Amino acid sequence: MSILNQHKKIFSLVQVELEKLGFSEFTYRPHNYLLDAKRDMGELTYILSIHLSSKGISLSYVYGDIMINSVNKILKQFIPDLSDNNELITLKNCDIDGKQEDFKKINEQLKTKNTGDYIMAIMDHIKKIDLPFFNKYPTMETINQEIINKVPEEDYFEWFPGASLNKIIIIMKLCNNPKYESYKSKNIKIGLQFVKQNPQMWKTKYERYISLINFLDSGSYLKIIEKDSLG
Repeated sequence: MSILNQHKKIFSLVQVELEKLGFSEFTYRPHNYLLDAKRDMGELTYILSIHLSSKGISLSYVYGDIMINSVNKILKQFIPDLSDNNELITLKNCDIDGKQEDFKKINEQLKTKNTGDYIMAIMDHIKKIDLPFFNKYPTMETINQEIINKVPEEDYFEWFPGASLNKIIIIMKLCNNPKYESYKSKNIKIGLQFVKQNPQMWKTKYERYISLINFLDSGSYLKIIEKDSLG
């Protein structure tokens, strides 16, 4: 059996188990050896990315990520192509200590040649690491309270991938975070310094940030949010 067929078999078995947990949208990317599973929670979308080895069916990694749908709707006004995962993902799980060790233990199950045990080991990892992450952040407001209000600002970039500043300022605005004005102003000043040092690298990003700020401060974002809530 080819590696791709082996992967397809494993992913189909994992999918059955994930459907029991409420995941209903699956994307199989054979040439990336990857299965994405999504669970739509309305305001948020939970995403699991399961990656197998290019040389066999051993597990390379599992990532649990969260998309805030309203953030992406606003962000799309300024980044038209959000197909890159770093832009699609609003929040990634940074609380994954011991993950690599977990994967080694999961792959030990392959020695028994019992596929069922291997699938259950993968699911046990998801239930131990990823589901608690999803459960901890059931709404955008919890992300605002537990990450933006409690994590040091210098660590924000570990949680928010891609266009981090844009995602953070959108969440602050949507959640009426009292830090919005000071965080906005501070990053405008920092952005200007970067542009002066290297305009070729930073000017476009800075202008995008300013355009986003103007969009948020003008209230234009409300039309997108209202349209979203009306379905």
